[in-house]
Amino acid sequence: MTRFEDLVDLDGVDASQEARLRRVHELLVQAGPPPDLPPALERPPTAPPEAEIAAFPMLPRRRWALVAVAAAAVAVLAFGGGYLTGHAKKKATTFETRRVVPMKGKNALALLRVASKDDAGNTPMELEVNNLPQQKVKSDYYELWLTKDGKAIAPCGSFRVNARTTTVRLSVPYDFHRFQGWVVTKQTATHHTPGPIVLST
Repeated sequence: MTRFEDLVDLDGVDASQEARLRRVHELLVQAGPPPDLPPALERPPTAPPEAEIAAFPMLPRRRWALVAVAAAAVAVLAFGGGYLTGHAKKKATTFETRRVVPMKGKNALALLRVASKDDAGNTPMELEVNNLPQQKVKSDYYELWLTKDGKAIAPCGSFRVNARTTTVRLSVPYDFHRFQGWVVTKQTATHHTPGPIVLST
């Protein structure tokens, strides 16, 4: 896989950075893989006798310039390879969704993705919430509940938010046919019964 588009995630990268990355990618492709290590270099060399050192005078100034240019090229290739590796697309972990339940609140929205039950009878879920206020107190949190007759009765998991969008994985053993919907409530460390509802189906 050598196509630039397959290796680099360009989200948030401006045109000049993209052009530099493409140039570095082209240099790396042209350079190809490094050659195999010669057998003579597989072991560290022993120090040569002083007479042998004297037989090789210092390199001429022009050759030092070539060595410097070659070293700079190696440094650019190494930096570019690291940059490309750091910006390589990450494979997202898959979540096998069987159904999606939208939720909404005053200024917030959420999607609850529900998977199929596993062999033990647990149902994995993934909750993505947007625009829920961050908790000012470290012990405060949010709770997802299943509802019946408009009341939150079965807890499904607790979470905190620290960004505009927060995604959490949860798992419950309940039979959903016994319930009618979901809500998210605002909770405190001293109040474990369902608190104020901030999101609902």
